[in-house]
Amino acid sequence: MKLTKQYVADIYKKIKEQRPIIHCITNAVTVNDCANILLALGASPTMAHHPLEVGEITQGAKSLVCNFGAIGDYEAMLAAAMRAHELGHPIVIDPVGVSGSSYRREHALNLIDKVRPGCIRGNYSEIRALLENCGTVTGVDAAEADQDADHQAALIEVMKEYADEKQTILIASGKTDIITDGNVTYLCENGDPLMAKITGSGCMSSVMLGAFLGVEESVECAAACCSFMGIAGELAAERARACGGGTMTFRDYMIDAVSMMKEEDFGRVSCWKTDCVFLQRIGEKRD
Repeated sequence: MKLTKQYVADIYKKIKEQRPIIHCITNAVTVNDCANILLALGASPTMAHHPLEVGEITQGAKSLVCNFGAIGDYEAMLAAAMRAHELGHPIVIDPVGVSGSSYRREHALNLIDKVRPGCIRGNYSEIRALLENCGTVTGVDAAEADQDADHQAALIEVMKEYADEKQTILIASGKTDIITDGNVTYLCENGDPLMAKITGSGCMSSVMLGAFLGVEESVECAAACCSFMGIAGELAAERARACGGGTMTFRDYMIDAVSMMKEEDFGRVSCWKTDCVFLQRIGEKRD
């Protein structure tokens, strides 16, 4: 069953109407892009990082996003997440770099156990590193081998088990995004290869999840966010290529695409619910 364009459009409308405040503890490399894409979406970002203020700040927010690219702010993440957990606010954890750093991985797993986040989103290698508690690559990018069909099929089953055990929405982002809560699984094919060529597309996706889940905390809403972000990437890539622009042009156009999204753009939604182990002909046109 395909996620409907009307559902994605309705969530987008709710965000613009409610203007949820999203508390982001994210890394210095992408903090500006994360703030700007939330503003483009219609949400309101706050980027408080000090341990002595985050509890108060997150109390007034609708959701919390903790990005492990800001591992130096772990004390603040823990304090904010504990307060958000007490309040029942959605918590999104982005385990940036846990595939190459045992220090980050240990602290990410600790935070997950303490606060039971509503959503965990990373690339394929980062998610596999968390599930297996092992190093998978050096750096923060996903290994190409992790995204081949055999690895994807195996990863889906392990992700479903983990999501069910932790009562969370687990997302592995890549050429095909895998979104599952253990009971329902979506595969999202929206996006463009240029999204992997800029720093921050994953971080921006995570703060967008904070906004989407801030208005409706469900696996369907998480899938809608993945599709929405992928559509923005598609629109930006088309515009960048048309004018001969490169990766930095693409980055700016992607934020533009979020702020200028039109109803007809939601016709691009390509996100499917599946009960099978894996769609063997992933990426091909479905009936």
